[in-house]
Amino acid sequence: MYPPSMQGPARSRNETVDTSRRFSALYFGYASNLSPKAMSGRCPDSIFCGLARLEDYRWQINDTQYGNIMPSQGDHVYGSLFFLSPRDEAGLDESEGVPWMYEKHTLQVERIDAEGKGTGQKVETMTYVDVQRTDEGVIMPDYIVWIKKAIRDAAPHGLPKEYVDKYLRPYIPAMEKEEEERDLIAVRVMAPRPVPL
Repeated sequence: MYPPSMQGPARSRNETVDTSRRFSALYFGYASNLSPKAMSGRCPDSIFCGLARLEDYRWQINDTQYGNIMPSQGDHVYGSLFFLSPRDEAGLDESEGVPWMYEKHTLQVERIDAEGKGTGQKVETMTYVDVQRTDEGVIMPDYIVWIKKAIRDAAPHGLPKEYVDKYLRPYIPAMEKEEEERDLIAVRVMAPRPVPL
């Protein structure tokens, strides 16, 4: 959500991180972390598991000019699921500014298929929520390309166009096609494939 999370890798260099477990969390990534390609660069140990839908929350650009989610009855948020290693989780904690900016929350989500339909499988996930800064904001110009990339990268995995149009596009000003293509090339990374939970 904040610029350091867009500069990879996010893996922590803290030598005190407990690495005795291969994975420490199932993470629900929204905003720029919706992109499986971007996350493979930010969190090199992460494993992409497909998309999921969080009910009764909505996506926003808050007054920090970056992505956030907040409780909102009747709304929903789509995000990508990733298994994170302890070092990747600690790196995301650092780049998201836990606990003074974002807080870690455990939320239940429903997995979706490649057509964007719910599978009925509900899972507990960890995600980051800014509960202090919830006023609407204007997106940071450099952040626009990351959100557009996230939309493009998540679409083949079931991200519904209706969701993008209703919740994300209102925050994203139009760019000239050449400018958008240039910026997307600048943030290209390798694409992972989803794995089953």
